[in-house]
Amino acid sequence: MPIKNAAAIDNNFSPSIISPKDNLVYYNAEEFDIYGVTHIDSVYRRMPYSVAKSISENVALISSECAGGRVRFITDSPYIAIFVKYRSVAKVPNYSFTATMGFDLYSGKRYVGCFVPAIDTIDTFESVINLTEIGKTSEYTLNFPVCSEISELYIGVKQGSKIGRAPKYAIQTPIVFYGSSVTQGACASRPGNTYENIISRALDCDYLNLGFWGNAKGEEEMANYIANIKMSAFVFDYDYNAPSAEHLQKTHEKMFKIIREKNPSLPIIVLSAPKCYLNDTDIKRVAVIKKTCENAIRSGDKFVRFISGAEILKDVKDTALADNIHPGDSGFISMAKYIGDALREFLNKT
Repeated sequence: MPIKNAAAIDNNFSPSIISPKDNLVYYNAEEFDIYGVTHIDSVYRRMPYSVAKSISENVALISSECAGGRVRFITDSPYIAIFVKYRSVAKVPNYSFTATMGFDLYSGKRYVGCFVPAIDTIDTFESVINLTEIGKTSEYTLNFPVCSEISELYIGVKQGSKIGRAPKYAIQTPIVFYGSSVTQGACASRPGNTYENIISRALDCDYLNLGFWGNAKGEEEMANYIANIKMSAFVFDYDYNAPSAEHLQKTHEKMFKIIREKNPSLPIIVLSAPKCYLNDTDIKRVAVIKKTCENAIRSGDKFVRFISGAEILKDVKDTALADNIHPGDSGFISMAKYIGDALREFLNKT
């Protein structure tokens, strides 16, 4: 049976392929401030390849998927275009195509639009968004996709338009998020709807996404790497990727202590997996994670907070998940509220 072409039936489903524009000028994204990723060895990476490879081959592969990458700039152009060169594209059945390969654009905290590639895109993509506030100089954030590998990125504006670097984040030292595919942003409808990006806009803060789908297991090498990052707060949740409660017992508190030893006053938020309903195994896992925090607090730690994944989703549990595991947009909005409130409280105190 042939697959229907939705765009042929309804133009609203057409990919945002570029329409002709006069006097379009492209700038390499590296001319502006890029956050969350670094262009190394012809690809944008979230961490050095050598470090990632020392943890595992899979972490090395996933570390060049650019979840959490952002470019910030100002312009008065009446339209903004992008030209992308992919090193690889991700097409996952239960992930949104606009999240795995697309980019989305914000003006301050306001959503402007999504750059949506065609479903058969393999290596390059070009698209444009027309802006409504023509002639006004505004600050923009372009969010990278959550899975695909990007080798080159260019930003296009009308020739003669003003374009330059955006102001720095109010909180310039990044918050570091470590965890599973949920942390990486799986099943958000588009990049700007991951819970980290929602928090980043709310708190005006930089962040680093160290989510590795299926491969965040609390490794000692990863703990040592994170411990040496200069960060304003640390959020970690690898519950979903730990193969058992016993694995958590061996690794969870150990990871916490490695990071705490190097960062004695760092706010640390510890999460259990965001699940709507817990079985007996889940309850055992939560107990292990919660004990890490309880032990720290008993020892005098004033900068740690445990947040229950079930508590996070309690108000949206019938709409929270996009599949059987991963939160969709309503789940991420709820996560952003709980985690963002805790971060705001800590960061206002420190």
